[in-house]
Amino acid sequence: MATLSTEKHRRQDGSETLTYRVLFFDQTGRRQTLRLGSVPKRLAETTKIRVEEILAARFAGHSIQPETAVWLEKIADVIHDKLSRVGLVEPRQTVEAAREASPTLSLVVERYIKSRSNLKPNTIRNYETTKRLLLEHFGKDRLVRSINAGQAKDYREWLVGKYASATVAREIKRARQFLEYAKDCQAIERNPFDKVKAGSQKNTKRMEFVEPEMIEKVLAALPDDDWRLALVLARYAGLRIPSELKELTWSDIHWAENRFTVRVKKKEHIDGHETRIVPIFPAIRPYLEKAFDAAPPGTVHVLPRRFHRDGYVYAGVLRAVERAGLKAWKKLMCNLRASRETELMRTEPAHLVYAWIGNTEKVAVDHYLMATDADFDRAAGKIYPAHYPAHSASFHGPQRPSGEKETAASPAFAKDTAVQIPPRGVEGTNYSAGKAVTTDPPGTLPGTPAAGELVELLRVLAGLTPEERQGLLSLARDLGQAKEPPARRSRR
Repeated sequence: MATLSTEKHRRQDGSETLTYRVLFFDQTGRRQTLRLGSVPKRLAETTKIRVEEILAARFAGHSIQPETAVWLEKIADVIHDKLSRVGLVEPRQTVEAAREASPTLSLVVERYIKSRSNLKPNTIRNYETTKRLLLEHFGKDRLVRSINAGQAKDYREWLVGKYASATVAREIKRARQFLEYAKDCQAIERNPFDKVKAGSQKNTKRMEFVEPEMIEKVLAALPDDDWRLALVLARYAGLRIPSELKELTWSDIHWAENRFTVRVKKKEHIDGHETRIVPIFPAIRPYLEKAFDAAPPGTVHVLPRRFHRDGYVYAGVLRAVERAGLKAWKKLMCNLRASRETELMRTEPAHLVYAWIGNTEKVAVDHYLMATDADFDRAAGKIYPAHYPAHSASFHGPQRPSGEKETAASPAFAKDTAVQIPPRGVEGTNYSAGKAVTTDPPGTLPGTPAAGELVELLRVLAGLTPEERQGLLSLARDLGQAKEPPARRSRR
């Protein structure tokens, strides 16, 4: 079936060398030559026998003998490669090829990170954290193809026992992202994290509105004007710290236009999002002007270089909070930015606020905007101008004794009392001869709105947008000018 033959070759020095070759016919009837080279005769004879066994198995259509299979696994790569060239065996994968065909989880994550050229340092740190958690759970030598959907769900449950729900959601989304990359590289056929529910990345427990009164105390505890400007830019301009703070230069401050340009490092790779324009709000201008006057000639950056380092502003503000006798709020720098966006949304159109802060509606709603105590108080009608009484004093008919009567704020809590405001439609109503007659409060001119009407007016105004209030004010001004009486002549 196979023939072992020899060949003589003359070397340059005149000596001769003997080489072996195995001749055989393959399944197509084509003659093949397996050149073994200058090997021991015993190895050549063994190879001839194994070739015959492989050919016999091929022709008969059954598997090779176990001894031949063991021999194929143990032979050197050079002999195995020669066998594969003549079609006797499949090519043997090299170590590198085997790693390419079935990479480990660690290798997949490393390749993913290296393949992204525009990643920011903080993003790389976050990816490294996800890699650490994956390897901690699955093992550093775990083949990515050996991870199934059930084990991916087990990984989520493992995270749930260690971290908050928002962190779990973030880590699952990143793990799914890494395994999807492995799928794109054809290392796996299905992503095991496809059916794992990540959950919501919202974490309302860590959202905290930072009141301006607290900022004033922290400003007083900061060591110098540079620190105060850094805090003011974070709280009242909504700058990201430190990425946007360290990019701010004096050439970005447009004093005449009352605005300044912010370079957005986080989104510089997105076309049209490299910069944004922010107004010089009244709370910012005094600190900005003071820093400009104190800056030496030729100064480029608004704040010194030390404020550009990661963690520097965070640590300084945290120390100032402690010196001010305050409890540090959660997400120290991020909640400053969120507090400013929440404030602006009360008075400015939403599209302007998103443009000034530099985020989208979804991001703002999920991670920035908050409902504060002042919002609830305003909605409940507890905030009025000081000259407006809390309730009408001209209520006639069946009523309680005169004076402000404190009644239970809720039937469930009889001890909690509050000033009772008359229901709508009963302020200033007098019942005469069975008919309701609207009267004016004592000491007011006829036609002057009663206090209850003013309360109702305030309720309506509180629910209007700034544009609606401005339009209503313009309409009232026009009506007042149309009805204005002629000017009185001076007395002689």
